[in-house]
Amino acid sequence: MKCWFCEREARGTCAPCGRGLCHQHAHIHDELTLTKTDTSTGYTTYFNVYGALKCGDCRLEWKSFRPGGVPA
Repeated sequence: MKCWFCEREARGTCAPCGRGLCHQHAHIHDELTLTKTDTSTGYTTYFNVYGALKCGDCRLEWKSFRPGGVPA
């Protein structure tokens, strides 16, 4: 796989978008939380990824949700 940005050999992939990244273009994201909500039961499961790779183009933004449609 080649780096999305410079065509060098990729050493990993961006956790949010999946682009190939070389050492120069890979940034380490301290903590990335991935969640999944089961709408039939209302339960949410999640896991944290520590030290995940992230490319320079991805902009991550926290969003909150409260049951009943009331914004947090």
